[in-house]
Amino acid sequence: MKFLLIASLYLVSSWGVPSGVPVVTQTPDVSVTEGETVNITCCWTVKFERMSVTWLKNQTVIKTELKYPNNSQASLQKERSGCSYLTFMNITREDSGRYTCRLSVEVPELQKYQGNGTVITVTARDNNNEDSNASADNTDLPNTRGVVLVYLLRCLPIVALISTFFCLHKLGTKARQRALAAPGNKAPAAQRTEDEDQEEEEERGERETEAK
Repeated sequence: MKFLLIASLYLVSSWGVPSGVPVVTQTPDVSVTEGETVNITCCWTVKFERMSVTWLKNQTVIKTELKYPNNSQASLQKERSGCSYLTFMNITREDSGRYTCRLSVEVPELQKYQGNGTVITVTARDNNNEDSNASADNTDLPNTRGVVLVYLLRCLPIVALISTFFCLHKLGTKARQRALAAPGNKAPAAQRTEDEDQEEEEERGERETEAK
């Protein structure tokens, strides 16, 4: 995942900003690709002892935080500058919009300031490679079908030969069964038994003739 860190300029009173004129600066507009990490900032040069920072997306509040002086010396002299950060992890196209920073100074007196806003534009990832792979798969599909069709056509003669063999065998079996079932025909086993009986009678007759 790409990491995109966008930093704002810190404008402080020592940079030549006229005394008493507060400055609120936000990150310039950003264009990123979905899935990246984006950090935008809001910095100010406002004297305060306590204030709140509110982030709005398209005029809808999404985050609010309180700010206090960072140390005891600043608390005596009043805080003069600071920053607030808004971070997007794995940004999506739904995060596109204008993000505005609004300051509300509560102490020493109630004052409100607002930045110009930062427009975040999130675009979709490049899916050209996936589309190319899908197109390649679709292109290979007709070729695969053609190979299967040729294979089936080559197998047809063999299938027809095997089917014919089984049909002829079945017809021959039925013909033999009908022939055996016809009147006057005996089963081979019964015929063998009759022949054996006849041979035994002939042998018996020969033995009786010799005995006489």
